[in-house]
Amino acid sequence: MKLAIIGTGKIVHEALPVIAATDGIAVRSIFARAHSLDKAEALAQRFAIPVVTTDYASLLADPQVDTVYIALINSVHYAYALQALQADKHVILEKTACMSYRELQALADEARSRHLMLFEAVTLLHLPAFRLLQTELLPQLGKIRHVECNYSQRSSRYDAYLRGEVLPAFDPAAGGGALMDINIYNLHFVLALLGPPQSARYFCRRGFNGVDLSGTVILEYNAQQSSEARLCLCTGAKDTDAPSFGLLQCDNGWLRIEGPVSTMTSITLCLRGQQPQQIPLAPVSHRLAPEFAAFASILHHQDYTTMNHLLHHSLAVMQIVDELSTSKT
Repeated sequence: MKLAIIGTGKIVHEALPVIAATDGIAVRSIFARAHSLDKAEALAQRFAIPVVTTDYASLLADPQVDTVYIALINSVHYAYALQALQADKHVILEKTACMSYRELQALADEARSRHLMLFEAVTLLHLPAFRLLQTELLPQLGKIRHVECNYSQRSSRYDAYLRGEVLPAFDPAAGGGALMDINIYNLHFVLALLGPPQSARYFCRRGFNGVDLSGTVILEYNAQQSSEARLCLCTGAKDTDAPSFGLLQCDNGWLRIEGPVSTMTSITLCLRGQQPQQIPLAPVSHRLAPEFAAFASILHHQDYTTMNHLLHHSLAVMQIVDELSTSKT
């Protein structure tokens, strides 16, 4: 993968050391808007990136680049990704992929028409712990009856918001807010396990500009069949701190993830009639490492089956986000 980095924000600073240590990825260039050029130059010097540019068109015309990683604010993902696909570049979109299902579907159609790859960077889907949960732990637990996830982390930008300064993290027009940022991981987790729900509602606390500072999503499955009904609660908060966790209640026991489901650093399994046990997990150097290794491998092997599976999942999540955005209470 000959990669171009699009953006200079916090996630880029976190991702670049991981990318530099990932086999099969060479960073060829970094793009920044004019006001962030100094940040791009500093990153280029630190990570030996050959090209720094503020000209996106020239970056896309570079034959030394075959893939772009778009790590800008959510509201511009669609425009930057469409331009990249039309230049015959593969695209990795930092989560949340787009502002709407319509935007992501249009990008998916463009990618497929050009035989290109389109990914959303959702860490948990690629973690060894998540694969272990799916393939080994859930079969022991039986049917999932209830899921509860909480990812609550007071944003470092919340104090500025309280002073009246609206940064992208709290700007609905930029794709900010709890649902599109922190709670999106919980939705990916539940839909990866259970698929799309039959109904979805969102109850949130709004700020002075209408942004959802925190909220709980209620997902219902098989509501008309009492014996098969499932109720899933997904809470995300950017205005308060609380212990983050994921909890699965199943026919044959329960499973608890300590910390956000996006990292899955600790899992406790308790089968009915037995004592809870801590599940040994394979060490991961960084939460972003498995996803970038996966993207590099999928591209190298031209594994469109896996890519399309991941893209189908991202589209399903975005479809629910659209539904939730119109049901905010």
